[in-house]
Amino acid sequence: MNDSASEMTLAIDIGSTRTHVAAVDVGGLQCIDRIDSYNDDFDDVFAERIRKIAAAHPQIRRANITSCVKSLAAKAEKICADLSADGGGRRFDAVELIRPHNGLPVVFKYEDPATLGTDRICDALACAAMCRGKSCIIIDVGTAVTVDYLRNGRIFEGMAILSGYSMQLDALHKNTDSLPRIDISSLGGATNVPLPSTSTEDCIKAGIIYGMAGAIDRCVGVCKRNWGKGVIVATGGGWEPIKPLIKHKTITIPDLTLIGAGIYR
Repeated sequence: MNDSASEMTLAIDIGSTRTHVAAVDVGGLQCIDRIDSYNDDFDDVFAERIRKIAAAHPQIRRANITSCVKSLAAKAEKICADLSADGGGRRFDAVELIRPHNGLPVVFKYEDPATLGTDRICDALACAAMCRGKSCIIIDVGTAVTVDYLRNGRIFEGMAILSGYSMQLDALHKNTDSLPRIDISSLGGATNVPLPSTSTEDCIKAGIIYGMAGAIDRCVGVCKRNWGKGVIVATGGGWEPIKPLIKHKTITIPDLTLIGAGIYR
């Protein structure tokens, strides 16, 4: 698709640990540019990165924000609302915090949709658009891990929320006297974790990696038994380390949440 003619949205995904900013080609369902940063640096780098993406794609007229951190979401909304996109006075026509509403192409079967994480909303919207009527099992491995089911490409069925790597590492260290705090950067992937393990550190790594993979596989199996076949789509920064251990065939879409944020209306 010709970039100059396509509809573009500035998509912002603020997670518990990192912020992702991207230009999303709405019609092509893809990220054109993407910049990631840690939330600790938010005040120093966010506005500059918005300017950089907006300047590279002057057809962007809209910014959509998904966030699980309310304070940073409010900051992002204000910066986008106030920021001149090209330095010459042009501003975004619309700046929206993503939330469930009745006009969305997905129906969210959730006790209180207002409590549903907006990253899960974005993942479902992206899968609905990309898989076009097919049922999807959606795996998102971040600070928390979610497994959800999108029935017939339009009905969201909540499934499970699990603790991610850092949450498990913190819990093991904080709630015991002798287990060390393992640096998440040393966790590696399934191919680097021996099983059986012969050290406390490797045992912790094996428990987290294999335990998470087993839990996800079990959730996927329940989805298949309850609802039948579906495309299994995986995303999130923590997906690759456990991917080799997942028994089911999956499609990896690293930009899934950003694409969903970009097409939200």
